[in-house]
Amino acid sequence: MKPFNTGHEELVHDVAYDFYGRRIATCSSDTTVKVFDRNDSTGEWDISDSWKAHDASIIKVCWANPEFGKVLATCSHDSTIKIWEENIREKQNSGKRWKRVATITDHKGPIYDLAFSPSHCGLKLASISTDGQFKIHEALDPNAISSWTNIFETNTLSSAPSRQLQSSFCLSWGKSRFSKEYVVACALEQSYIYQRQENGKYTQTGQLPAHGSIIRDISWAPSIGRGYQLIATACKDGLVRIFKIEEPLTESGQLQVSLINQFDDHKGDVWRVSWNLTGTILSSAGDDGRVRLWKSTYNKEFQCVGIVSAEQKHDAIED
Repeated sequence: MKPFNTGHEELVHDVAYDFYGRRIATCSSDTTVKVFDRNDSTGEWDISDSWKAHDASIIKVCWANPEFGKVLATCSHDSTIKIWEENIREKQNSGKRWKRVATITDHKGPIYDLAFSPSHCGLKLASISTDGQFKIHEALDPNAISSWTNIFETNTLSSAPSRQLQSSFCLSWGKSRFSKEYVVACALEQSYIYQRQENGKYTQTGQLPAHGSIIRDISWAPSIGRGYQLIATACKDGLVRIFKIEEPLTESGQLQVSLINQFDDHKGDVWRVSWNLTGTILSSAGDDGRVRLWKSTYNKEFQCVGIVSAEQKHDAIED
């Protein structure tokens, strides 16, 4: 593991790779966003541009699929989402290379997560704020990303305690091109799955079992060759959970959700979970300062196959 100095003056809240893994975007409480490019000759990350993006702490940054251009979205405690597009004609490190093309202002509370949909679903952006409002916006014309329309919103706190906790709101899109369009949103201990119907409307079609504490992060696995879906969660109660999601077998339309694995190896809060591109390996990060890698065995049970620690000279791999 190699230290990487972003140059931010305050806490870094999020780091996001682009589609190809060649660029990194970071955001911070110092209200700036920075973009870095991979330098193959030195193995370092060279800063491409840095700019003030919001009037308060920036919590999340994400890249759109490259088929829509070089586009970033950011969300902040100032209750706004901003869409940025790169202008390669501007000089690097000029502070002008990324132009704000749209601002979405219909959230009423600080926004804690946002994510672009998979490209086959169009150019959509899901977001969730601390007032429990979960929204989906869409650029109806991907060639004119300055115009975004609110196509769905719901209050995820309607059946949850009306309290606000930091880092307790998150979401993830279903990634399978050969399945229906799904997105899961978490508010405190609850997780709700929404499906896009044939008429274009979104309805709740599933719910994960309640967790023992607030959910810090959620990740929907890519599905390559599987007849079911997998969702992983990171929880304040110290557990990594993996759920199996199956299409409904009855006319109720509700998904079948079952817990298939859970782990407490981090021995403390778990903050992040993320799947690899094939949905076969799950990584988790927790208060123990380690990234743990989980892989399914032949009997479909997940086991820890690797541990990455910044305290060691080399990554520790456990077979």
